[in-house]
Parts: sequence; C-alpha cells; structure tokens
Amino acid sequence: MPVSFTPSSSSSSGPLWHYRRIHHPDIREMSMAYGAKLALPLHFHQEDQLAFLLTGCRHFLFPHRSVTLTAGQALLIPAGTPHLSRDDDPARTGDTLCLNLYLTPHRYHDPADCAALLQQSVGERPTHITIIPAPALPLPMQDGTPLHSIQTLAREAGMSREAYSRRFQRQYGVTPQAFRLLCQLNEAKAQLRTGINNVQAAMNTGFADQSHMGRLFHRTFGTTPGRYRQDPTIPPLTPAPLL
Repeated sequence: MPVSFTPSSSSSSGPLWHYRRIHHPDIREMSMAYGAKLALPLHFHQEDQLAFLLTGCRHFLFPHRSVTLTAGQALLIPAGTPHLSRDDDPARTGDTLCLNLYLTPHRYHDPADCAALLQQSVGERPTHITIIPAPALPLPMQDGTPLHSIQTLAREAGMSREAYSRRFQRQYGVTPQAFRLLCQLNEAKAQLRTGINNVQAAMNTGFADQSHMGRLFHRTFGTTPGRYRQDPTIPPLTPAPLL
C-alpha cells in the first residue's frame, strides 16, 4: 500500500523536512517537505536519492550541470554526489511538494524501475525521470576514510596538497574539507537512524559537541537531529519487481 504524507508548511527559520524509516529492502528512508522555501545548501547522501515533485518546481545544481524539476518529474542522484537545490518563484509555480526516496546505492539505474518504485511507494508515477551519472572518478574520501588528512590523500594521489584540493573542488564542486564535514554529517545521520542519542552521535562522528552538530545538521538536512531521530517507521512495503 502506498505511503501517505500530510503536507505541512515550512517553518519561518527554514525548510522543514519530515523523514520516515521504511521496512523495505531497497528504500532506507523517505522524506517530504511542502512550501515555498525548500532550498538546501550543498550536500550529498550515503544513499542514491530519488527526488519526485508532486507540485511546484525545484532546481538542482551539480558541479557541471543543473536540472529543473516540475510537477510530475523525478531525478535520481547517485550516492556521494554533491548537489544543492534552489526554489522557484512561488508566485509563478505555487508551493512545492517534494518527496525523496533514499535507496540502496547502485541498485536502480533504469527510469522504468524508478517509476515502478515510486508507483508502488507513493501511488504516483512520474512523467519523466532524469538519471544523473555517478562521478567519473572515485571520491577520495567516500569509502570509510573521512578522517584521513588532506595531506595524506594528496600524497597518495602523487600531488601537492594545494593541487589536490584544486582538482577535488573542480571535480566535485566542494573542497576536501567541506566534503569531510558532509561525511561526518551523513555518518551522524546513519547513527541517529539506529536510535543512538544526539550526544553520542556527535562524539562518535568527531563533532566538538551536539550543538555544533545540530546547527550543521539542520542547515544541511532541513530538520534537527532530535526530530530526525524520533521520526517514525512505516510498516513494510512489498518490494516492486525490477522490470
């Protein structure tokens, strides 16, 4: 049975995203937000992200391209791909209702499979799906090494620290230091999802304190760590067969 979300307006302090955990082999969680201001700063996820617009319009910016989604369209963003989103003029498009599925990485590649998953999950089938290709080169800090120093990574690449940082930013649109911070936030998010409390998650992932983590978490994911940790779990869904 498709999942139903009740829209609520964004808060005055910024977008308010609602997250739901799901018992599904391919979907780790879902999120939804509704309003005129849903923009989020540069970030990425540990999962593939399938964004679906039911109303309104959003602009997604990547290091070397941009994609505009309007009502009925969807976008698949590979895990570890830095991107940001911008809002359109609400006077022209009205409020936006956006839903995201966060998927097991590398499982969904075909638009028809993505459309079937959305139909099964939310009862809506997109009119068009854009697939963003994965980065051409492996992300140097993606596979469990966010605590390695930039100098060490540069040395392993046979480059100076400065040259490595410039090439990294050209390729991914974010500095190595910022990428490392986003790795920490994603790891904190994964720990909170298992029920670990805010203080322990902050300590485990290298933040100075939970307040520091909380400010960055809210800015990046559109919700507080406490609210995210308490978001409910949805009953099991029957997996949609891959076409």
